[in-house]
Amino acid sequence: MIERKAIFFSKDKLTHLRNENKILVIFDLEFNRVVGVETIAVKKIDMPMEEFLLYLRRIYINVVYVSTMDEETKNKFIYYGIEVKTASMLENDKLLNTLYLSTPFF
Repeated sequence: MIERKAIFFSKDKLTHLRNENKILVIFDLEFNRVVGVETIAVKKIDMPMEEFLLYLRRIYINVVYVSTMDEETKNKFIYYGIEVKTASMLENDKLLNTLYLSTPFF
């Protein structure tokens, strides 16, 4: 079964949803192995949070990674069936640890 995880980046760092210029990197994982990657530039989220959450569900996102998120927004994500992982929770996360340990591509 494929799991889709979305990571919000800005300037090569994990960022929050309210950051104006961010990149959404979506990883497709099957049996803890990356089998696909998609990148979407997100200038600004110009829609109500509920619409954005429905969009994430339509593209089958299961987990999002952000630097920080307030409890109210986090609860909305959970309500829509999307797990939230913030920077403080990522110490033992396989996907993020693999990304941070990888050498950059030139």
